[in-house]
Amino acid sequence: MEIKLFHTNDVHSHLYNYLKIMSFLKNKKRQYGDRMVYVDLGDHVDRSHPYTEATLGKGNIELLNKAGCEVATIGNNEGITLQKDDLKTLYDDAEFEVICANLREVGSTNPYFKPYVIKEISGIKFGFIAATVEFTPFYKALGWEVSEAFDWVLNAIREINTEVDCIVMMSHLGRYDDESLAMMFPEIDVILSSHTHHYLTEGDWVGDTLLAAAGRFGDFTGEVTLTFDGRELTGRKAKLYETDLLSSVDDNYYDVGKDMLQTVVEEDVRPISRRLYSASEFVTRLAAMIRKFTDSDAGLVHTGLVVKPFEGGSLTDYDLHKVLPHAINAVQIELTGRELKEVFNQAAKHEFKDEIIRGLGFRGDIFGCFVTHNIGYIQSEREYYIGDELIDDRGMYTLGTLDMYTFGRIFPQFRYSKKTYLMPEFLRDIYKEYNTEI
Repeated sequence: MEIKLFHTNDVHSHLYNYLKIMSFLKNKKRQYGDRMVYVDLGDHVDRSHPYTEATLGKGNIELLNKAGCEVATIGNNEGITLQKDDLKTLYDDAEFEVICANLREVGSTNPYFKPYVIKEISGIKFGFIAATVEFTPFYKALGWEVSEAFDWVLNAIREINTEVDCIVMMSHLGRYDDESLAMMFPEIDVILSSHTHHYLTEGDWVGDTLLAAAGRFGDFTGEVTLTFDGRELTGRKAKLYETDLLSSVDDNYYDVGKDMLQTVVEEDVRPISRRLYSASEFVTRLAAMIRKFTDSDAGLVHTGLVVKPFEGGSLTDYDLHKVLPHAINAVQIELTGRELKEVFNQAAKHEFKDEIIRGLGFRGDIFGCFVTHNIGYIQSEREYYIGDELIDDRGMYTLGTLDMYTFGRIFPQFRYSKKTYLMPEFLRDIYKEYNTEI
């Protein structure tokens, strides 16, 4: 007997693709009936889409319901781009199980969601376990703890190993961790892999464990075929269906979201230009807003944050969302005077100005140039200032900037500095708070 396991991951609110996937899955349900199950691995929600922004992700849950999802887990976009109470209520109307072994409220020892679920499919007992990526400082800023994924997975395996015929790991940990999981826990029969946006055309084997992954943005739908002789698993194979080859469907969700975001934020707004290689008035103001919001000595942002220009006039939530669609938060970083000078000099080189940036919460394309606020340099004197005060190399200063700069290679100085992440406000929320002051 064959059982089909369909899976999606990292859709990121690419709803046009997902609507085609929904239609595809409904056809498969008619074909296979109770011999199939569909699961989603998280990051279905992405507030860069107007419909997701307007419904705070609940619209995505409605679509998962319509697609026949039976089990889902959370990705970092569900976990850290929503306020804590919004995540708690996100799945109130879900018609599927939500599992995640390693998400807890701060101070709790128990997972907030079920760590696993056992489902019987055509007489075969499946144990689904899930875990999500450990973006620890971001979760802690929201009152959550996400850690020790491997320990929680081990606990779940121990609890269900003798009760089920097949163990499926629903992982939002990334490919490297999934390969480690397969090596450490041979009890897992299938790992559905996500977060790092990789895809495996026919799956991949690590020991006796099959890994399957369906890329990103709904570009693919994954299918794992599991063959059983009685209740013994005798065969496993994976394949992908390319969404571009699926039948087209009508998509009005963007317009629905647009209509829901028509509240006026500000009247008589000056035009907002998209200037990548020079500091516009808007980006300069945004650097000042970030500095004020983080209560820092200086501010630092980049011009590529403006994704779409605004012609001027009445600025609505929808207009502001088009300008700043990013899932980016502010952070305050403590630096010595010497380190702050190094950051300023590095930013002034604009080494990333032509790079296409993907991920890190950034929802634009070209990075652009850095723009600073309240920090200056007099070249003839080789002197650096915060406001009117000369920077002391041994003094301590605070820089208000963006969390995306703390992830990678842009500023090595940030790696070991004290960082305070301010969440859950996005850039558009900060603009709405300070637009009348700055």
